[in-house]
Amino acid sequence: MSSIGEKVYVTELEENYECDGEKWFKSYDQTKPSSTESSSSKKTDGSSDSKTFEKEGSSGNDKGEAKSSSSAKSSSSRPTEILEPEITVNETCTEVGVCDAMVKTDISTWHFVRKDGFDRDMEYIYFVEGTQLMVKTIDYKGVEDIDTLKVYSDMTNEISQEYAFNAAKSTCKNGGGNDNKIKSCVKDTVKALPECNASREGFIGKKDSSSYVVCKNGSWEKAKEIDMDTYGKTCTNAEVGTRTNGVVTETNKYYCTAKGWVSLMSWNWDVPKEAYFNPNITYGSMTDERDGKVYRTVQIGDQIWMAENLNYADSVKTPSLLERSWCYDNKTENCDVAGRLYTWAAAIDSVALYDNGNGVNCGDGVNCTMPKKVRGICPSGWHLPRYATIDDDEFRIMYIAVGEETAGKALKSQMGWEYYGNEYIGTDTLGFSGIPAGYRTGWTSSGLFTAAGGQAYFHTTITSADFSHSTTIAVNLSYGSNGIFKQRLNKSDAYSVRCIKDSE
Repeated sequence: MSSIGEKVYVTELEENYECDGEKWFKSYDQTKPSSTESSSSKKTDGSSDSKTFEKEGSSGNDKGEAKSSSSAKSSSSRPTEILEPEITVNETCTEVGVCDAMVKTDISTWHFVRKDGFDRDMEYIYFVEGTQLMVKTIDYKGVEDIDTLKVYSDMTNEISQEYAFNAAKSTCKNGGGNDNKIKSCVKDTVKALPECNASREGFIGKKDSSSYVVCKNGSWEKAKEIDMDTYGKTCTNAEVGTRTNGVVTETNKYYCTAKGWVSLMSWNWDVPKEAYFNPNITYGSMTDERDGKVYRTVQIGDQIWMAENLNYADSVKTPSLLERSWCYDNKTENCDVAGRLYTWAAAIDSVALYDNGNGVNCGDGVNCTMPKKVRGICPSGWHLPRYATIDDDEFRIMYIAVGEETAGKALKSQMGWEYYGNEYIGTDTLGFSGIPAGYRTGWTSSGLFTAAGGQAYFHTTITSADFSHSTTIAVNLSYGSNGIFKQRLNKSDAYSVRCIKDSE
């Protein structure tokens, strides 16, 4: 009993325990002490007790040793166990004078003690015999006497009952009976989670048999899937860049950012581009000599592709890019994740239409003829993918390799796409790692950024001399399809660019 309320940190279990007078239980306060000398508990005399505390509900080995929870317990101070509601009993009591406690329709409550003429206690008990109101009195010696109150001969009559009640209550009050109090208590059993406070921030509790809540900013709120899936798994500055397994697919589902865990099953700008590469693919690399940026590359058949979107915009060498290319939502940091979005003019002749550096005007509203190879915005030695005849379609080589009907699924990154069922999750079979970077529409003066998380569009070049002056062809990957599409789109819209290496 002398240890009630004492808190002990058990090193082997990495948890605090408290004594309730009968047993040690896991403390709600799991703040790790700054230093711990041992896992033993302290006796009242200051010596140590070498008893090892086994985690409640866990099983030890055959020798009765405590089972270590290090595999289930992270370095975080919060527990991995879900809090269960606690049962508390609340008792509410009220006091009322016996005179005020009398109920007109319940004669059994017409029972009180008042003072007689000599200031001695006299007990009054009313009852009905037949239809007649009777009163029994018991004096201070215990002598009983019964009187018939003839004026109230018909207690079945509401008016007679009303008069009788008022008379009895008056008798009670005039005799001091209301000084005797009647105490009435009601017990109410409440099942609820403990208070959500700073020490329980991030804890998950079981609200009822099928719903869970999480403690955030001092209040319990409905727990989300990400709260449940990442519970007990650390995401601190030291772990930024790590992943944790999900339950929907066999791939990793959550990514640790500086802002905490985020889901990879939908698009999030806080997740860096490195998270979207296929860990089972061996990538190469290429350095853009114009600005020193390094890009991952991947070999697909005889082709070598950039495995990420181009992010080039040199305002000195190509000042026109400032008005013809953008970072999504005009946020520079978004370009670091998904590359830039380029209009047709920026993609085709902002740098060079021909390898010799001569450019032509192929922007919105202009008809032009494309040569077979167009460097465009790409680094030296690379060019924009061709859309020409079926036999000369550089994207086609990829989707023939994986099957045309499911090429979109094979070219999508495994993560980042809005989740609409397992059948549409990207497999990134070839390492192309197509991320849903969205696009920018050009039909308004200020532009509109849209479809991040759901669509990816990639510029191609065309060779038709009479192709529409206002539209172009782009390759599209979509959140709700396994296919790959060639779409006629506006030249004024801005899309992603993937470059392909010139053949030797």
